[in-house]
Amino acid sequence: MRAGPDRRTAICGAVLELLGKVGYDRMTMDAVAALARASKATIYRLWRDKPGLVAEALVHQFQHAVEPTDTGSLRGDLLALTGTACEYANSADGGVVAGVITAATRDPNLARALRDCTYEKKRQPSETVIKRAVERGEVDAGTSASLLHEVLHSMVLARRLVDCAPLDRQFAEHVVDDVLLPVLTRQV
Repeated sequence: MRAGPDRRTAICGAVLELLGKVGYDRMTMDAVAALARASKATIYRLWRDKPGLVAEALVHQFQHAVEPTDTGSLRGDLLALTGTACEYANSADGGVVAGVITAATRDPNLARALRDCTYEKKRQPSETVIKRAVERGEVDAGTSASLLHEVLHSMVLARRLVDCAPLDRQFAEHVVDDVLLPVLTRQV
């Protein structure tokens, strides 16, 4: 059987399902083949190792950025953006990413794929929020969308991985009101 786009999609889906169920370390190429109903030869012909297979599955799953909600105000847009980030981190996909982070520290290619699809490609919403706020006169033209992206990403990730505390509305309001708004609207 030829491994066309649909086959690759099915295999990537099996990878994500297994990562969610058993984690990176316990996931095997053989288990992926069995779940995807693919031959082991197909799996090994397309991916020479587990990090490469997982990297492609991550890119496949997280390649698209979401257009942020336009609420008409910086605070509203930040709450919507932070809420979306928290929902994602609380989801099964967020659990998969959290589980792959440790493995990524041991494999540079996996780390690069994880960074690209869960961090770099997710910059656009922050840029859109800042652009809107500049147009509304809520922040200076030099306000850094990269700073928004970095701080929001870091706070959600730390909450998910270190604090193991709820990523809920109260947390989102804290991030927006106590951190993001003061940082983004400060006078220089």
